[in-house]
Amino acid sequence: MNATFGKTDLVTSPIVYGCMGGAGAFGAQEEKDSIEALREAFNVGINFFDTAEAYGAGYSEQLLSQALGDKRSELVISSKVARENLAPDDIITACERSLKNLGSDYIDLYMLHWPNRDVPLADSIGALKKLKEDGKIRYYGVSNFGSLDIDDALALGEISVNQLPYHLFFRAIELEVLPKCEAAGVPIMCYSSLMQGLLAGKYKSLQDFPVSRARTRMFDYRKWAEVTHKEEGAEEAGQELLDALWKMTEDTGLSMEELAIGWLKAQSAVGGVIVGTRNGQQSRDLKKLLDIKLDESVLNALTAASDRLKTELGADIDMWGKGRTR
Repeated sequence: MNATFGKTDLVTSPIVYGCMGGAGAFGAQEEKDSIEALREAFNVGINFFDTAEAYGAGYSEQLLSQALGDKRSELVISSKVARENLAPDDIITACERSLKNLGSDYIDLYMLHWPNRDVPLADSIGALKKLKEDGKIRYYGVSNFGSLDIDDALALGEISVNQLPYHLFFRAIELEVLPKCEAAGVPIMCYSSLMQGLLAGKYKSLQDFPVSRARTRMFDYRKWAEVTHKEEGAEEAGQELLDALWKMTEDTGLSMEELAIGWLKAQSAVGGVIVGTRNGQQSRDLKKLLDIKLDESVLNALTAASDRLKTELGADIDMWGKGRTR
């Protein structure tokens, strides 16, 4: 079940535990629930944990240390440096801060969280190389790097990961970025894999989706208060996909989560699928996602059902349409 991650020697579970929610990103969260969720995720077989300094200003990293610090040698930990800290000295300082939060003397996989046009990428990558040489990180990579961004990064040396938004409701990376990553042997770590809960099987209609979560380019900016882009979205295609997914849950007997995560796990270039939970029971339920393997006919049906939405949303990989990638 576990596999070597890209060109590294890291052996990782196919499901990556996403630590953002434990720090309160999706609403009030009891610390004891976050710690239990982390421990139970490990207990069901997940050894790959993804965090970032931006998640709760380091609190997410601290929670991971509290919950699983005694298991450090059995974990693969990825963390990310915030885009405002990509000047070389700031990267070094941020990494030291993250190491302290994690209670560890190394980070397995360290990423630039978003591109920063005000700092030469060569300078940022140079700092990552120094951290690797010093043994502070084992491998480095990027997150949210688009087609031209990943070209620039690859020209500066070996990149071990590109963490990107990817799921059935958002397949933009397939048009340009995924092929480049696959050709270069750069695994993709998928985030937002359940589309803020839309793929968790709770909503029959897009109109029932919480306004606070309806911010992506699929939603019409004229109708949703939280949207910051100026696109008219693709809600008709999105509802068509949601209807198809509900029909497939009936036809297959699988949950929408199993369909969504099973599809991602089967996609080329995907090295890990990030899923977060809010409590221990939700983490115990991740076992079925670790084990799920979809039949080829189901995979093909899911791809076909989401093709229209993929086409209408196009190649912009910034899921929120803020123009941060290129």
